[in-house]
Amino acid sequence: MTTEKRKPRDKPAPYQRQPKKSKVNSAPATSAHPTAHTSSRPNLTLSDWLTVFAYIDAHPAMPQCDIVNHFKSLQSGALIFTQSTLSRKLKERLTLEARIKDNPNALSSKRPRIVTRPDVDRALFLWIKQMEEKGEHVNGPMLKEKRRRFEELFEVPEEEQLSGDGWLAPFCKAYKICEHRRHGEAGSVDLDAVEIERKRCEEILSKYTPRDRWNFDETSFFPL
Repeated sequence: MTTEKRKPRDKPAPYQRQPKKSKVNSAPATSAHPTAHTSSRPNLTLSDWLTVFAYIDAHPAMPQCDIVNHFKSLQSGALIFTQSTLSRKLKERLTLEARIKDNPNALSSKRPRIVTRPDVDRALFLWIKQMEEKGEHVNGPMLKEKRRRFEELFEVPEEEQLSGDGWLAPFCKAYKICEHRRHGEAGSVDLDAVEIERKRCEEILSKYTPRDRWNFDETSFFPL
């Protein structure tokens, strides 16, 4: 009696992982629904409410219930809110519009960011911009130490000082601050020396026509 053997299976091909594409979008976030939407009512962002206010200014005689139905029925970019919410937001309009300059991420926020010492936050943000203009890099420990010094400078009471790490992530998110770490050759480059050498090369190349600059680099090793 012969026993049947199972046919050997082919080895599966290795999994080809596709690299994720980074999404770069500087537009404010929105709660708008693209097409079909449900009955849920997500909180609108500040940018969404400014869009609603602009529509109300353009149609001052339109009742609030019609405005609600207009944004709800949009085929693309529908905004879902109730008439009572719209009435409340209209009363808070001046406060909402004042939040625009709070931080670069204000238009994408749904709720105001509670800041105990806005003067310290503003000073810290201006210091970061100054460091970036100098080509310097700022990290978390540097931010914590600089905030401590600003709090001493502004005579912030000890019970109001932020000594932990909990404020760091919300602060960086609000002001769109990212830490970039350099490694290897990129981390050891002298930017001032690079700028001087670039200008020197420009002076040398300015003495020649573009057709005679072809062999300035390693292209001379390749036949024409």
